[in-house]
Amino acid sequence: MARWMLGVLLWPAVAFGAGTQKAFDVEDGGTTWDFDVRWKDHGGQAQAVSFAVPRDSVDADRTERTWFPRREFNEYVVRQVRAYNRSLKGKVEVTAKVQDGGVAIGVSGPKDKAKAIMAKAEKVRDDAIATWVADNDYFFREGGELSFDHASLVAEYTDDLAPVAAALKEGTSGRRDYVEKVLSFVQAIPYEAQKKNGGDPGYRRPLALLYRNRGDCDSKAVLFLGLVEAAYPELDEAVVYVPGHALTGVGLPAKDGDRTFEAGGMEFVYAEPVGPAPHPLGMPDDKNKNAGKKGEVRVVPGG
Repeated sequence: MARWMLGVLLWPAVAFGAGTQKAFDVEDGGTTWDFDVRWKDHGGQAQAVSFAVPRDSVDADRTERTWFPRREFNEYVVRQVRAYNRSLKGKVEVTAKVQDGGVAIGVSGPKDKAKAIMAKAEKVRDDAIATWVADNDYFFREGGELSFDHASLVAEYTDDLAPVAAALKEGTSGRRDYVEKVLSFVQAIPYEAQKKNGGDPGYRRPLALLYRNRGDCDSKAVLFLGLVEAAYPELDEAVVYVPGHALTGVGLPAKDGDRTFEAGGMEFVYAEPVGPAPHPLGMPDDKNKNAGKKGEVRVVPGG
């Protein structure tokens, strides 16, 4: 029987104290949700932004699951294996059922045929897993854990985040200035801590995160990179995974003092969107300064 574990991202495990967000307001604008946010940037300067996002887009994001739908996933795999069984018109029968959080496959029939049929059934199972994972924005981490495919999700949210990016872009003087502003904006959003039972709050999609005004590391990573992508689609971007945490990289020219990493033949400047610690662009948390070498990097498609 095959079982799958969803990789969870819980860092930081403890709060760092009050963040830098100074005010947050969201109001019902009829066909939009209207936001007003004030915060302090890395230099301590007061910042403010107002933007409106189509109500339908925000509400759709709010209904998205934050957790891996294990049963739905397993039932899909079971249906594909059972469909394979129906295609067999011999004396061998393949069974499949959801059991103990995974999929159990059985084969009954003549021994000389059962082994070959089992191998084919397992191939059907593996192909079904790969199809479902790709179609539902997940991927398998290098350690075998199943994770949301945050890099692909960035590309999906460019249009939805366009009005937010346009508002944040006002008053900035170029790509780096914009990225620094967006980084401080996302860091200032309160961190969504673990649940009372110690569990991961799950992955919250960008518009739901903005509405709820809470997010953890992977959720904030997608929001941050989505806002960068919406304003400067020519910039390369990446998500970096280390145990229990996700951070990001942006393909800007490095300045003196920036920490960088390479992936796919490209150089990225580190950006640590999680907050509430206000790490400036190019200055990740000390524990993550070598994340690009020691961790797993996924480059945003089309970046």
